[in-house]
Amino acid sequence: MRRFVVTGCPRSGTMYASKLFGALGVRMAHEDVFGHRQGMGGAPQWQDYEGDASWLAVTQLPLDDVVVLHQVRHPLEFVRSIVGFAKPGFLSDERAKYPAPRILRSHAPEIYEAGTHAERGAVMWRSLNAKAERHAAITYRVEDVDVPLLLRLCSLIELDVTEAQATQAVEGLSRTTNRAGRDESVQWEEIEPIVGEAAAHYGYHAP
Repeated sequence: MRRFVVTGCPRSGTMYASKLFGALGVRMAHEDVFGHRQGMGGAPQWQDYEGDASWLAVTQLPLDDVVVLHQVRHPLEFVRSIVGFAKPGFLSDERAKYPAPRILRSHAPEIYEAGTHAERGAVMWRSLNAKAERHAAITYRVEDVDVPLLLRLCSLIELDVTEAQATQAVEGLSRTTNRAGRDESVQWEEIEPIVGEAAAHYGYHAP
């Protein structure tokens, strides 16, 4: 099989993807090949891994000899998650010293030009997904993952699996693997001016 990475935005099912491919027997990482050090410019640490699921891989695109699987999530779900993920807010100015915000300020400074935390999350969703899509073998919605789609992803990375194996992997794994921290007060109307066009491009609309 070919080396691959599942990437896009954080809080968009990368842990789910890691567990999904792991259930198929892939030596799969979650932000280990592409972690904070790689976001700062370090070399990927493949070691014995065959794949990684990490939003931080976006900072190193394009990648040679690595299949990029671009996974997206509904922008409202993403923004609610990223706003509620950390205190005083993942994208707040108060967290500027932490590794992830430093990486984002370096690679996507436009995020921090937005005013509110929700608006910053919306810009982040639009910017990181646009970059990932440009270098991806496929772009797909995490909400659409089913057996046929998983088999298609496996074909792209040249992983030989049966329909029965794919079915067992999909049916045996919860989609709510990592749902900690959400801010349900964020409304579609707040972010639609920023994400509307890109959301429609990926097939997303107002909930």
